[in-house]
Amino acid sequence: MFALTKINYNQDIFFLLAITSFLLLALIKGLYWKHSRLFFMGVFAQRYSNQYLREDNAFTERVNLLTFLFMAINFTLILSKLQEISDFSNIILVFSFVISFFLFKKTIIILLGLLFKVVDLAKLTVFFSFLFDKTLGFVSFPIAILLYFFSFDISSYLLLACLFLAILFLIFKLFWLWKIGVSSFGLSKVYIFLYLCLVEIFPLLILGKGVFY
Repeated sequence: MFALTKINYNQDIFFLLAITSFLLLALIKGLYWKHSRLFFMGVFAQRYSNQYLREDNAFTERVNLLTFLFMAINFTLILSKLQEISDFSNIILVFSFVISFFLFKKTIIILLGLLFKVVDLAKLTVFFSFLFDKTLGFVSFPIAILLYFFSFDISSYLLLACLFLAILFLIFKLFWLWKIGVSSFGLSKVYIFLYLCLVEIFPLLILGKGVFY
């Protein structure tokens, strides 16, 4: 009897997370779609990102917050499924870890900007780095829902699809950061390479080792 109750309770947790994701998506689409569209289109063309950054106001700040929470919840659902985590405390731990991971990366970039006296460049780097992460969270939302509420067990295929998307977006991110750093700011390719290895690639390798091993 206890086992059945525990399963239902855990399923309620995932249902609550999914409902929260739908709520955030509804807010993004219903109230802030004009700015959100510019934000997500920035993945494909820099002019959209420039326009979004020029409109820096309360609306863009809300979009940044909503898309961050949306990304964090979807990544939590996917990582929990990958690790076969179902109890409440560990799910909260995964969510806290996802939040901490991205906030730590943001802190490192800002500190590097302060150290080398390029604060404005550091803020742009945070924006473009998170742009691809948040877009990945947006694109992977249907997969996260199907992982828990599809009629058949196709988790292995969906997780492979998530891995493919993550690698694809990582390649896009590295390409855009390299291109913007070289063409728009004239940064040394050596510095850009060191940044990509230190802040973008190395943490993901550590995370991947912790998740898969």
